[in-house]
Amino acid sequence: MTTEDPGTMVLLSDAGIDLAAHRQRLREAGRTQIRPALRDEAAARVRAAAEQAPFRLSVNSGAKSLDLSLEELATLQPEQAAKFTELVHAGAAAGFQYCFDTYRLSDEVDAGRLTAGPLAELYRALNAPPFLQHCRQLADDDTIAFCDAQVTRYRPGHFLTMHNDDVAGKGRVMAFVLNLTPDWRADWGGLLLFHGADGNVDGGFTPAFNALNLFKIPCDHSVSLVAPFAPQPRYAVTGWARRK
Repeated sequence: MTTEDPGTMVLLSDAGIDLAAHRQRLREAGRTQIRPALRDEAAARVRAAAEQAPFRLSVNSGAKSLDLSLEELATLQPEQAAKFTELVHAGAAAGFQYCFDTYRLSDEVDAGRLTAGPLAELYRALNAPPFLQHCRQLADDDTIAFCDAQVTRYRPGHFLTMHNDDVAGKGRVMAFVLNLTPDWRADWGGLLLFHGADGNVDGGFTPAFNALNLFKIPCDHSVSLVAPFAPQPRYAVTGWARRK
């Protein structure tokens, strides 16, 4: 395993992680969960930074993705807000729809707007040679060249309906979800669910702090609706290991 420099954030550096066993789970089931993903102190710093991220609301209108200002949405009149929610729910009832808060980490780093701090460190760790090599080994795919990432926040009422992440031209090999929410209960929703061809749920992961969920693409999955009584948001850093 990689030895972590105290001044550098490194993913999957814990000597107790059996990467060979996780590789086998990915081969057999297409998914696995690795804990811990980061050292405890690093995970806590990333979580604190995620809570302060300047989120926007991410929704889709058909195939078009929209990132909307939370400040502007807060100025909607009650009837306007109700109509907006009605349209989102109609999209979910008809097919693929999502509604959650996002901070697009890749875009911010690549544009030079985010250069320091825990989120920038995490993005560098995702694209550092040690983690990329782990991804190649875990996914049995030597073509993996980089990772993209976004910080997500699911508040009550947020969701992501079933899809498979297989988008032409994106080169997505394996998806990851780095969970940043402690003390989450399954009945609060926000579960990463995997769907079988028969329409049943084959399995899933409950949000668990500092756990890294991995699954190969394509894979039918969803994030269940966060319940109105959930006492805290569901935070995570999500993205894909990709080939160029």
